[in-house]
Amino acid sequence: MPSPASFSPRERQLRSRLHLLLNKAEGFIHGSLIEMARKCGNARCRCASDDEFKHRSLYLGQTRNGKKSMVYLPKDLEPRVRQAIEHFQQALTLLEELNAEARLRLEKSKSKPNKKKSAPKKATPKKKPPKPS
Repeated sequence: MPSPASFSPRERQLRSRLHLLLNKAEGFIHGSLIEMARKCGNARCRCASDDEFKHRSLYLGQTRNGKKSMVYLPKDLEPRVRQAIEHFQQALTLLEELNAEARLRLEKSKSKPNKKKSAPKKATPKKKPPKPS
């Protein structure tokens, strides 16, 4: 692993921002908030006659192991879940930027000549077998 001194100023800044985010965030959630609007089925309810007054509910949509799922979110959890989704997006953005910086560092190290080439070995003469007497 490279030493922190070998990182560019930009990479050090990104690492610092990611570290701060990891320490301050209460949580990270990968998903989307989905608002559903439905009619309740009660014939006397206002939603039955007016589409503007459908009952609204919030869900967390995620894809896990290739399957989509939605989890109902009570209204009191909405701010915390929104914040956790935002923190996840911020962390993902920082990781993508760090990836780009690491790729640049890799390309630079590939173009530099390798300084640790070993010196050619000296040829040693073969020993002659002893003459039979």
